[in-house]
Amino acid sequence: MALTTLTSAELYQEIADLARDQGAATKDIWDELVEEVIESHLSLGEIDLDEDTEGLKETLRTKWDVYRRESAAEEDGADVEVVGSVDDEDEDEGDEKEELEGFGEQSDDEV
Repeated sequence: MALTTLTSAELYQEIADLARDQGAATKDIWDELVEEVIESHLSLGEIDLDEDTEGLKETLRTKWDVYRRESAAEEDGADVEVVGSVDDEDEDEGDEKEELEGFGEQSDDEV
């Protein structure tokens, strides 16, 4: 009797890691990875033969869009750094406004 120890989330993560490592850029490649990973775990006895493997494969195939969004977000990670520095500039502008306000107050005192 095989133990069913792998969840669909764990299988998804394994497939996503492989896809990243291999540079999977199409749904066809994703689907091939799904097939290979499930078959590999079946042959190792890590997925029960009585489990609905076709349903599991179909569920994992539909995760292509999730993987694409995650990959795009990771690639845009460098852009997040740029946005962060823009926020820093906004803070500097606030400092300049305070200095200008202070400048105006000083000229009132002088008058």
